[in-house]
Amino acid sequence: MSTEQDPVGAARRAAESAPEPAELGQTLARRRDRGPRHRVRVWAALAVTGIVAVAFGVTAVVRAAQRTDVAGPAAASATSGAPERAADDAARQGESARTVWPGAVASMPKKSADGFPYRPVTALGPTEILLTAEPSLERPKRLEVYDTKTGRSRVLTTMAPGGEGYIAQDAEVGEDSIVWYGRRPSTPERWADFWVVPRQGGDPIRVGEVTGDLAEIDRFGVTGDHVVWSVRIGGVYRMPIGGGEAEKIPGTDGLWLASWPWARNVPAESDIETGQIAANQNLLVDLRTGARRTITPPPGTTGLRCSSEWCVGRQGGEAVAMRVDGSDRRRVPWHMTQPEIYGDRFVEVYRDTTSMIYDLVTGKAGGITAISPDGRSGSYGQGTSSSPTQVFFWNAAGVKVERTCVPAAGEQRKGRPELSPSPAPQATGCRTRTVEPGDDYDVLNLAAIPKEG
Repeated sequence: MSTEQDPVGAARRAAESAPEPAELGQTLARRRDRGPRHRVRVWAALAVTGIVAVAFGVTAVVRAAQRTDVAGPAAASATSGAPERAADDAARQGESARTVWPGAVASMPKKSADGFPYRPVTALGPTEILLTAEPSLERPKRLEVYDTKTGRSRVLTTMAPGGEGYIAQDAEVGEDSIVWYGRRPSTPERWADFWVVPRQGGDPIRVGEVTGDLAEIDRFGVTGDHVVWSVRIGGVYRMPIGGGEAEKIPGTDGLWLASWPWARNVPAESDIETGQIAANQNLLVDLRTGARRTITPPPGTTGLRCSSEWCVGRQGGEAVAMRVDGSDRRRVPWHMTQPEIYGDRFVEVYRDTTSMIYDLVTGKAGGITAISPDGRSGSYGQGTSSSPTQVFFWNAAGVKVERTCVPAAGEQRKGRPELSPSPAPQATGCRTRTVEPGDDYDVLNLAAIPKEG
């Protein structure tokens, strides 16, 4: 991980100079041009408001011990019950995801056999994890599959290099195929091309390319015979895998892809950029059948987002959940990272330096964070699929914090690194660096969690 200098001061400055929505949108657009990120680092010693930035379906979070998102009056109206109490019990006991869901957590190597770093994407099933192997940061060369049952990996395909300035973006899993797209962010033309490979592997197939507004991709997916995607201005498009032109799917004006076949009336990763992060989703559309379901957000709810079964949002400073039909309304314990539902029933929440996955059905929660020995810092990651991932991972050997201090003026001794028991505010000339020792990740696969939890 990269060196962080004076994290408390940096976070304070970031909070004081937080960009307006338009400026933030430009910042996220620049980040997107550099490709997706998936690492998350947290500090508990920050006495500032928590800052959350969402880009590429991945969360980059700075968390604070003192927060402004405390319970408000409206939160008291949310129904609480056994699932919430079960989750609170799990949190108090500090249970990790491996303890809560032992059959869904496995260890896997950080690198491929030839030394390329792995980046988890999502699950292919209960025992298979889709990965990219990257010779350099966010420049994937291969798609591989790691089998958590056998402990072995296999190559699905070698991704086309695409030429100078070409960057492959994300990947998405369909029933028969895996799709990804590429961009050339250094050129002024808005351009993208799509590629697919069979789930069992083989040579990649270049589906075609798009330009202009059609290249401003919000989310994407793949069916048996088409690549599908939504664009930032709204509307869902498709292109035949066997060749042909892009066309708009009828009836998708004002819709964005959530996860095929579902579309909604709010965008995905571009929420912040479009100023719709607080807008409520009130429509869910099945693009296979055209069936439309109207959703009624509870009074005072903001940022409501729904899967085919559940909705989550914020109400009075707290996270709330309900069924799509409005029933089974409840408070979600702790702080919700973002209003997104993973695997149709899970949300990401956190308390202090521990991030957890919370099951809306059973109320179980399991930690997904590698914590430093003093408990004041930690890190974890999530897969980089276009739709909500089913994979979360963290360093199997925990994390350490190295502190390096440069001597003050007039001192002769050189700066030396040492393991610091705390990432607390550093004196001038000191730096801290989060270190992840060992060769393995622990990986939580939501697809391996049984329906009964």
